[in-house]
Amino acid sequence: MNINYLSCNTSPLTVFVPSTENPWDAIKIRHLHNRLGFGIETSLITNALSKGPDIYVDELIDAAINLTPTTSPAWAPLDPADYTANGFTYGEDENDGFVNDTQYTFIKELLDNGVRGRLTFFWHNIIVTRANEYEFAGYAFRYFLALQRNSFGNFKTFISEIGLDEAMLKFLNGFESIVGQPNENYARELYELFTLGEGNGYTEDDIVETSRALTGYNEFTNGENSRIIFKEENFDAEPKTIFGQTGNWGYDDVIDILFDQKSELIARYICERIYIDFVSPEVNDEIRLLIINPLATQFIAGNYELAPILKTLFKSAHFFDEYARNVIIKSPLDLIVQFMTTTGFNFGDYDLNKKSIKNMSSWLFDQDILNPPTVAGWDGDRDWLNSGTITFRAAYLYEDVLQWAWDENEEQFRQFAIDISGNSNDPEVVSTAIFEALMNEKPYTQDDFDNGVDAFKDRVPSNYFDDNTWTLGFEVVPLQVRDLIEYIVSLPDYQIK
Repeated sequence: MNINYLSCNTSPLTVFVPSTENPWDAIKIRHLHNRLGFGIETSLITNALSKGPDIYVDELIDAAINLTPTTSPAWAPLDPADYTANGFTYGEDENDGFVNDTQYTFIKELLDNGVRGRLTFFWHNIIVTRANEYEFAGYAFRYFLALQRNSFGNFKTFISEIGLDEAMLKFLNGFESIVGQPNENYARELYELFTLGEGNGYTEDDIVETSRALTGYNEFTNGENSRIIFKEENFDAEPKTIFGQTGNWGYDDVIDILFDQKSELIARYICERIYIDFVSPEVNDEIRLLIINPLATQFIAGNYELAPILKTLFKSAHFFDEYARNVIIKSPLDLIVQFMTTTGFNFGDYDLNKKSIKNMSSWLFDQDILNPPTVAGWDGDRDWLNSGTITFRAAYLYEDVLQWAWDENEEQFRQFAIDISGNSNDPEVVSTAIFEALMNEKPYTQDDFDNGVDAFKDRVPSNYFDDNTWTLGFEVVPLQVRDLIEYIVSLPDYQIK
């Protein structure tokens, strides 16, 4: 396994065409699912192998687009004023419980709908709100749905919609922005974080003038924490100059002017953010020239539709290059969800495990879903790891998550080994299959692999392997499989994808 911290990937953006020397194989399929989703069960790889990468990527993304949106719970569309009539109590405890339910729903999306969940999660870390600050569960759930709904759609539509989302209006104080007292928070983040990048193509005057154009969205239709609509008398109706254009601009004008004047900057910024999250955190001038700029050109030509550029990137020879593998450190939720997905174990009822997943990801690993640390989101990648978290991450997987599967059915560990190894009686073949299922490739050093085989064999006298009498039918096999899985998740290599 090559661990690449600096990009050496010089493959082009053209569609990957398999060859005898560079085949479409399980390694590439797992790589695709580890990045575009949260891993893949070994049993599903045969289907992927029967199709070329071009067709398979289209199928994955189209299937995610065509999924039914998550169903809102009964309380999510309600204004607090309507709670009582619908059997709810608008109080702090109930609201906190509903916020937790929204977080649980988001995590369940990652587990159940990996590709759509991955894109929804990606946008959550760019177009950020923090539920702890706006403090209303209805806003949180509707914000989650907005991310999900727009994750593969039209980016201009996405930006237009999200700026009027109540969670965003509350989080960045747009609901307080009135004529004579415009709040600059959303105008600043619209340019700095959501569309252009810090200091890229805008001035402080543009922020000030834009904030004036965004005034007026501060009328609650039905009391506190209800829908927020435009109130004419709170709007600054005087001329504003934004990116050199002067007029009595309002909200829609801001979006139009931004996308008309700054199309190239927007496209390059968003394509680079996608590249960093899905391909490599290391971007240099050559990557910008050969990969990001052509994607940006396609993005503009396609009127800011996201799905086509995602398909182009994930089908590319560049994405499937060996130097694109093992360069991204898993986030805490990535680590947990990918582990659960790739093993394919029955971990029991999600409702029994959801609190542990959310709380451990938040309390121990600093990834509180719906509450990124700042408006810039989580820094991610190497910032996820230190000498403490790398130990706690492994311990949580084998002491808690793996235990759920063990408690549910110990025999599924045996069946896992039988299925992925073809019922081999060779401990190295079985170990290799388990390594590849969890890590995509064998470990970085031969010593790590040999130690894993030793961990797998440890509970059985050596003579049973020497004379080939050991099989996966031995009574102790479930424990052997568990031992090896515990060893694998403890390796530093397991933190990367």
